[in-house]
Amino acid sequence: MDLLKIQPVNSSNWRQIISLQVEGNQQRFIEKNEISLLESVYDTKHDWKCYGLFENETPVGFVMIGAENKEDRYIWLDRFMMDAKFQGRGLGTAFLLLTIEFIANHHEVDEIVLSIIKENSFAKAFYERHGFDNTGLVDEEFDEEIFVYRLDRNNGK
Repeated sequence: MDLLKIQPVNSSNWRQIISLQVEGNQQRFIEKNEISLLESVYDTKHDWKCYGLFENETPVGFVMIGAENKEDRYIWLDRFMMDAKFQGRGLGTAFLLLTIEFIANHHEVDEIVLSIIKENSFAKAFYERHGFDNTGLVDEEFDEEIFVYRLDRNNGK
């Protein structure tokens, strides 16, 4: 059985993380990982945290989490990607579920929020399949549709 791990991006693995790329036809839907790493350093207002997604010791994906609102109890899942070489194996689903569990265990929030470019029908269907609801709201800064996942704190999720 493969071991799936979420590990902070740090000085020993950042080069591996920025080498990860989505398929060519997906590139217009997500920022490159190096941009996310820079954002996590310089956009201090949102306290972005970057994590590598590892299968055993191999980096296969990336996630960025932050902009936590402690009053309204939500956090943004701002970036989530799987490298093109590892797509189509169910790792996206496995890591999304692991990421939801990770957030539930490390943050006192009730909701996970993300936004999707309107034309990205694959991502919308993917997140909806895994319990995210389209709120009908639009992030006006980026003209992206906002989705939310409601954590069920009573069931330990």
